[in-house]
Amino acid sequence: MTNHDNLPAIDPVAPGEELDAAVADALLPYTGELGVRAIGAISDLSDQEPLYAAAAGVLATAAVMRDGPLWRTGTRILAAHLLATGLRGIVKQMVDRTRPDAAARRGDYVLREGQRHDSDYNSFPSGHTAGAVAVAMAVARDNPGARLPALGLASLASTAQVIRSKHYVTDVIAGAIIGVAAEALVDALIERAKRY
Repeated sequence: MTNHDNLPAIDPVAPGEELDAAVADALLPYTGELGVRAIGAISDLSDQEPLYAAAAGVLATAAVMRDGPLWRTGTRILAAHLLATGLRGIVKQMVDRTRPDAAARRGDYVLREGQRHDSDYNSFPSGHTAGAVAVAMAVARDNPGARLPALGLASLASTAQVIRSKHYVTDVIAGAIIGVAAEALVDALIERAKRY
């Protein structure tokens, strides 16, 4: 059992949980700071609705300009984000984990098989990260020159989830894995479809 200053005591049951708790405990006092709130507001651009809107914007621009490569990129972005969101949702249903800010507010922490579906217990994995990484990878796939900026923005959005005490480090890592896997699967399907 590990005691913390800002989080309730945690009896680790999974690898990385001690480190997660230590990082979250150190960051919790800053969640109300103006800079952290601003980072959080900006990182919300990596939530589902803004990313769907971005994909729709790319597709609309491609349609108006009659730009086939841009249409392909928009389709890839949308498909990768849809798949990442779906996979993230499946995992969230399977795991209950109290978000850092909710654990501090409620005075309890759980990590167990999924039983609850309210936001306070849906920390694992990070959906913002899954979507941001999937979209960044999709953009980079068709536009190699955009790889570093796209992945940089996804990294910032992901890191912000830890800084603002909405997710633990391992939630973000799991979200990133889901995002990479979703985009890779979409790419494999696109490549397979090209052969037929």
